[in-house]
Amino acid sequence: MPTVTYDKQDLLNLVGRKLSDEKLEEIINSIKPNVEKITKNDIVVEHTADRPDLFGIEGLARAIKEYLGIKTKKFSIKKSNVKVKCSKIDYRPYIACAVVRNVKLNDYFIKSLMNIQEVLHETFGKKRKKVAIGIHDFDKIGHSIKYVGMKPETKIVPLGSRKEMSLKEVLEKNPKGKEYGHLVSSHKLWPIYIDSKGVFSFPPIINSDRTKVTDKTKNLFVELTGTDKKAVLQTLNIIVSNLAERNCKIETVQVSYDGKKEITPVVKEETMDVSLEDANKLLGISLNEKKIVELLGKMGYDAKAGKNKITVNVPFYRSDILHPVDIIEDIAIAYGYNNFEPELPKVATIGKAHETEKLSSRIRNLITGLGFQEISRYVLTNTEKQFEKMRNKKEDVIELENPVSKEYSCMRKYLLPGFMEFIFSNMHHDYPQKIFEIGDVVRLDSKSEVGARNERKLCCSISDTKVSYEDISSVLDSFMKTFGISYMLKAVDHPSFIEGRSAEILVNGKEVGIVGEINPHVLTNWKIEMPVAAFEISQDEF
Repeated sequence: MPTVTYDKQDLLNLVGRKLSDEKLEEIINSIKPNVEKITKNDIVVEHTADRPDLFGIEGLARAIKEYLGIKTKKFSIKKSNVKVKCSKIDYRPYIACAVVRNVKLNDYFIKSLMNIQEVLHETFGKKRKKVAIGIHDFDKIGHSIKYVGMKPETKIVPLGSRKEMSLKEVLEKNPKGKEYGHLVSSHKLWPIYIDSKGVFSFPPIINSDRTKVTDKTKNLFVELTGTDKKAVLQTLNIIVSNLAERNCKIETVQVSYDGKKEITPVVKEETMDVSLEDANKLLGISLNEKKIVELLGKMGYDAKAGKNKITVNVPFYRSDILHPVDIIEDIAIAYGYNNFEPELPKVATIGKAHETEKLSSRIRNLITGLGFQEISRYVLTNTEKQFEKMRNKKEDVIELENPVSKEYSCMRKYLLPGFMEFIFSNMHHDYPQKIFEIGDVVRLDSKSEVGARNERKLCCSISDTKVSYEDISSVLDSFMKTFGISYMLKAVDHPSFIEGRSAEILVNGKEVGIVGEINPHVLTNWKIEMPVAAFEISQDEF
């Protein structure tokens, strides 16, 4: 979670009221963030990741004013004639821009601009990969603004330098280029903003020195680029709403994507209905519509009471509001968590372990007693490990839409691939290696409310200089007999196992698992040098 240091005097100036350190800390803690410390000049605040609108000092001041009932500025936006033509850049396709006028820069304002850029880059922007922000002196920008991809030989005078350099040289010599160059270096064309005078921005790396913001700057041009359109637009909304708190005038920019025109920033407020019954039921209190409207006002909402419901206008900069439950949470914050009275549950219960966990514990004790060591692998994996390296035909799995890494792009369907990875990573340890895991896999299930379900499985493996089918099947037999489970083995050819050395495990005629010696081709895929025998069985089936 981001921790931001604010100038205390600037914060109080923006709030427009004198507050003691104790009162200031109490209010901020009540809103949602947590004050870590207050000094003579600064206040250090730890934020939750879901409220990026509070990361900037202006957004925090606005929230404090709303909580105190101080009237806040109404946001307004004007249309400008500024246009940006955007060419398609596949790996960084989305942009958003705004013009900001009536800028009166002072030390507080400059520090605020630097802070909000830095914290949004690191958090919302995922270190500039998802969203990158550029702020320029608008009066130094020429006409015919374009966002295009250019060759690495294209020239720019980077911020803080008077020497013209190629984009490639920026990546090799400039500190920002060295830090963020990996975001563009693997591509043939690199993204730039260019006007009639030349390149003035090289996102997500650095701005040009020509358009740098100084104490004489009167108007700003804010440009963003990114890989996620929604995140780009939301980030711009946060920035312009903060600048508006300093009496700046916000103007739109027309962005053209291959003939398709869009206007940014998009400041349309969403409307949500909150059920009075749901709010009181979830919070365990009894409030009327009028009181809830009052509490929502403390959290910055315009709300109107209806019959058994409240219609709420969600501020355009509140990217965290996805469901009426999020608004009900803000009602609780405004009501004050300290004001909730503890109540004993109407039904007294005593906690106990789930039957699945009880069975897992019994299995764990048994397998440990047979000389095996327990491991625990990630539920997240990838399809290459689950299927290709195991020589299995690819099956449908739960895949992540935007995985952070190719290593973790889907939910596991089998435990055994994780064992292969573990054995490879521990080949330098002594043999035999006898390991087991009791863990969940995730399977698609159309009958489930969420379209998927967890399945508890047991997997055991032995790796040694010499290991056979009999070695692992004897462990399976001990396990089954101890739990009084009648089972049968049916020979089967499975691509992950040696032909003629594997079998399906059947309980009441139903397949519940497989046992056998791992195929040498699979061992080669995993670069494992020793033979491996294993079984994997569904605990849920018995």
